[in-house]
Amino acid sequence: MKNVPLLLGTLLGTLILVVGLAFVFSRPETPTVVDTTMVLGQDRPATGPENAKVTIVEFSDFQCPSCRAAQPLVKQILEKYPNDVRFVYRHFPLVTIHFNAQRAAEAAEAARSSEKFWEFHDLLFAEQNTWSELNDAEFKAKLDEYAEKLAIDKTEFQKKMESKEIKDVVAADVTDGNRAGVDGTPTFFVNGQLTSAPQLLSTVESALSK
Repeated sequence: MKNVPLLLGTLLGTLILVVGLAFVFSRPETPTVVDTTMVLGQDRPATGPENAKVTIVEFSDFQCPSCRAAQPLVKQILEKYPNDVRFVYRHFPLVTIHFNAQRAAEAAEAARSSEKFWEFHDLLFAEQNTWSELNDAEFKAKLDEYAEKLAIDKTEFQKKMESKEIKDVVAADVTDGNRAGVDGTPTFFVNGQLTSAPQLLSTVESALSK
C-alpha cells in the first residue's frame, strides 16, 4: 500500500500530460504569412493582371517531379479566375539532388530575354523525363534544341545562359526563398500565406471570397 500514492501520482501526471498534448495538437495551426514584397521579388516572370485580388508565388524546380505534377492545378486556377489571380514564378533549384535544375533555371531565364519564358517553362516540364538524367554536355545540347524549337536565337541564348546577369537572377530567387522559409519544392505563397499544393485551390478561393 505504500506505493499507492506513488502510483496515483504517476497516473495523474500521465493524465495531465496526455490532456496537455491533446490540447496542443487539437488547436488549429496559425497560417504562416511572410512579407509579400520579399516573395514577389523584382521583375519576376508573371502572368495575370497586376491588380489581381490574389497573387500566387511559386518557388519551383524544373527537375522536380512534384513541381511538374502541380502545373495542371496552377493552369486550372489561372483559367478559372483569369481576372482575379496573378501567378509569379521563382526559381528554387534543389541542386543537391537535381543536378540539371540549375542549368534549367538559367535556360528559362535566357529564354525570357527573348520573351519566351512561359513557352520554355512549359517545354521543360513537359520534357522533364527526357532531360533529367542527361549529363552536362547532353543537356546543353538538349537546351539548344529546345531554343531552336521555340525560334530563339541560339547564339544569343547561349550567351545569356552563361552570363553573370542570369546566374545572379536565379541566385536572388534562391536567397529570397531561403529567407521565406522555403525548404522544398513546389512551395506556394497565396498573398504571402504559405500554402501546400493540395490546399492551393481552396486557399485561393478563400482569399477571393474575402
